[in-house]
Parts: sequence; C-alpha cells; structure tokens
Amino acid sequence: MTADLIITGGPVITVDKNNSVHRAVALKGNKILYVGSEEGVKAFQGENTQVIRLNGRTLIPGFIESHIHTAVMGVNALAVDCRPSAVSSIEDIQEAIFERAKNTPKGEWIRGWGYNDQYLKELRNPNKWDLDKVAPDNPVMLTRVCNHISAHNSRSIEIAGITDTDAYSAETFTRQNGEISGVMLEEAHMAMFKAALLKESEIVDGMVAANEMLLKEGITSIHDSGGYGPVQMRAFQNAIEQKKFKIRLYSMIFSFAENLKFVDSYLNVGIHSGMGDEHFKLGPMKLMIDGSSSGPTAATIEPYAIDSSNYGILSHSQELVDEYIMRGQQGDWQITSHAVGDKGVTVIVNAIEKAMKEYPRENCRHRIEHCAMINDELLDRIQKLRIVPICNPIFLYEFGDGYLTNYGKERAFKMFTAKSFLDRGIIAAGASDCPITFSDPLMGIHLAVNRQTQGGNVVNPDERISPMDGLRMFTYNGAYASCEEDIKGSIEVGKLADLAILNGDFAKTAPDKIWDLKVDTTIIDGKIEYERKDD
Repeated sequence: MTADLIITGGPVITVDKNNSVHRAVALKGNKILYVGSEEGVKAFQGENTQVIRLNGRTLIPGFIESHIHTAVMGVNALAVDCRPSAVSSIEDIQEAIFERAKNTPKGEWIRGWGYNDQYLKELRNPNKWDLDKVAPDNPVMLTRVCNHISAHNSRSIEIAGITDTDAYSAETFTRQNGEISGVMLEEAHMAMFKAALLKESEIVDGMVAANEMLLKEGITSIHDSGGYGPVQMRAFQNAIEQKKFKIRLYSMIFSFAENLKFVDSYLNVGIHSGMGDEHFKLGPMKLMIDGSSSGPTAATIEPYAIDSSNYGILSHSQELVDEYIMRGQQGDWQITSHAVGDKGVTVIVNAIEKAMKEYPRENCRHRIEHCAMINDELLDRIQKLRIVPICNPIFLYEFGDGYLTNYGKERAFKMFTAKSFLDRGIIAAGASDCPITFSDPLMGIHLAVNRQTQGGNVVNPDERISPMDGLRMFTYNGAYASCEEDIKGSIEVGKLADLAILNGDFAKTAPDKIWDLKVDTTIIDGKIEYERKDD
C-alpha cells in the first residue's frame, strides 16, 4: 500500500506502552499506516507520496489538552486585554475600557479579560465606580484571570437585575459602605454570564480565533470544560460541521450560568457521555464544587494561612453533589467536577465513592478537574476508585508564589502532585485551563518537570516528573481521560494520524529548556493544518 505522507529522518517518540522511539512513519488517509525505520518506510513511498524530512527534529503524537474553555479563550482574544502584560494599574484598565467604548455603540457590552489584582498597583479589584467613569453608557464586565471573579459597572448590574442579593451567599458580593461594589465572586459571578450572554456568531468567531492559536501549539484534541451553555453547544456543532474548527472536541456538560439546570437537561433526555464521533463527542457531566486556587476561593479543610477565618467557598452541599453524581452514575455518564481545595476534592470523591457503590459500573473513568490540593488519604481513595485527575502544573508558574503565601508551604507542596499520582499508578492527564493561563502544552510539560514559579521558587522538588512522563500526560493520558486511547494519544499503526513536529530533539532537550521548544507542524487526520513560518 502506498502512503499519502511519510515523515522520516528523526526521532519518532510514540508514547506507546514501552515509550518506543522509531525513525519514520507513513500515513494513509487519516490513519497511521507504518511506524518503524527509515529503511522500512521506503516500501510505502510512491510517486505521489509527500515526504517530510525531520532532519533531527522530533515527531510526537498531537497534544491533547484535557481542560480548556475554548469559546472563552477565543472570545477573550477579541476582548479588552487586561492581563499583567498589558496593564499594571486600574488607571491602565480605565484607559483601555475608555478607548474600547469610543468604538462601541451605546448599550452594547464591553468585555475585558485577565486582570490580576495581585499585580495591579492598587492591589485591589476594579469596582463599579472605576468603570462608571469611563463607560457609563455600556455594560462592562471584566473577568479576573481565575474566571471566578468579575468586576461590573452600574449598567451591567442593572441589566442583570441584581437588586436583592439574598439569592446568593453573602461572600459572593463585595460591598463598600453597604453598597454593592460591582465585584462578584463564584455563584454571583457565574450568574452574570446569563445577563452578558454571547450570540452564537460571537462564539463561532471565538472558535475560529481559538482554532488558529491551538494549532500553532500542536494541539489536535481538546476536552472543552464548558462555558456558555446551550448556545455554546450549538456553536460548537456548527463550527465543526462548517470546518471552521479543525481540532477534535470532547465537550463537558457545563455552563457558567444556571449549570444545574443545564446538567438536568442532559440527564433527563436519556443520552450519555460518548455520543458523537471522532470530531465532536459528548464528554462528562460537570459540577462546580468550589472556587479558584488563585482568587483565592478554593474550599479547604483547614483555614487559609493568610486568614484564619477563611476556608474558601463551597458552592454546593455534600447532599446536593451526591444527588447529581448518583443520577449521572445511574445514567451511564462519565462524571467530573471542578474541585481545587482539599475540601472540594473530598466532596467529589465522597460522591463518586457513594455512587459507584450504589450503581457499580466497569471502567467509569470519572474525573476530577484540577484536583489541585490533596493529601495521602485522598490519593489512596482516588487510586482505589480509579479516578482520573486533570492536573494543571502550569498554574505553578503564574500562581505558585501566591499558593505559598495563601495556603502555606505544607499545603502548597501538595498541589498539582503529578509525581504522587504517577507513583500510585493513577493516570493523570495534563491541562492548562486556558484562558486562565497559557495553553501551550510544552509550557505545561516544562512546569510538570520543573515546578518553578515566576518568582523562582520550586514548589516541592519531590513532585517533579521526567520529560517523558510529562509528554505522556499531554498525549496518551489525555486520550485515556476521554476513553479514546484505542484511537489516539500515541503513534501506533491503525490510530488516527494526529501528530506534531517539534523543532528540536525532545529527548535531548535540557529539562529547564523544554518551554523553548516550538511546534513546526501540526497534522490532524493526516492533513497538515499548521506549519510554522521561519522566525
């Protein structure tokens, strides 16, 4: 049989069960036809076969991003940039919003993204009075980098109809002199997405932007962790059918606004995880149990190191989580939840344990998104239940110094513990949670290997893993987390031809230089979807 594409002349890291390394592959259609030697691949070369010479570069499986808010990432790329790289003060934010307002019709939303109060000169969140000064005629929503806190102007609050805060827990609003300041946390923040709901066309535009960014990073599959509810699901399907989004998408059932209602709609209809095809498939039903690691609003067993009265925010009671997880287990759903603090992780582990005992089922592969702060007891229970943690070691770079301050060294050292998972045989998949932080999988691998913060601190050197184990987290383990390791995640004959070419020799790259590597080429279904231009 003649191949359509041959890639040869450099290391082919397969990430198979033996971590085999070969020198050539042949592709036919959207499948891998041959894996082996440079000499052996010549048998598959025909007159019309395209040949790519690696010349010492590395071929790897396409990266699998196991937790990303794709639509949010894309839409944020079109929003006002409020990240620390763009602004350093609330005054800078005001100027950026003022400039956007000049070209935005009155009454239309202005959205900003990525501010971090810990890096602003004022060391606080912007509030409604700050935003009213520069955009009084437009609703404004500025989302903090963690995506669990947002700042709003008076027009935004008015549109949302927030006059009575009794519907929300007291800690989800901040006040000044008894008046709502416009800074909203957790459930109040999530509720604002209903008021500021995007149009389907805006989400599709965001998907197009995200597609381009992710292909440049060698990402061929994503597990989308939800966002804009029903309109997002429709936008996903349409963008993929219209080939505006080329990357394979495994979609969690989750909405920022009214999530329990959204999850109910899927539980009640009778379908379950796995419905779809190789390009678009329903993933797990997802709950949101606690807050963010950097807010910080994560729910913890012991109080925060910086505030002995603060245990974070638990969004749902154990009883409510038990109810939904039980229904999901009974309905053959893969189950997951956002759970960051050790209290939040305990709640979801309790619920999964109870549901699996009541309704036993083989190979459930239930997940925990982030699974950030753990202890030995939780590790043992996660191992026994064969839960798949979705780990974000990349968080350690931008937020790790804050973890050491907010939670103290002992608990910070037990966050994103890739080595502890590995030592217990727990299959943990790697993810960025972009746009919370950078989507680049090579940066994620670098942080899993080095665990060094932006400030130069190493957050528990004993939790560092090898580069090969890091690569596996972002390839094979991602496929395992979506129950698709039989069709992708490694370079093996018969699997989907989803590949990435790195610009250097991965195995010979120094551990502290991994994030210097670049993706030269991204291939999906045997077709070249991205090629890097010369610098």
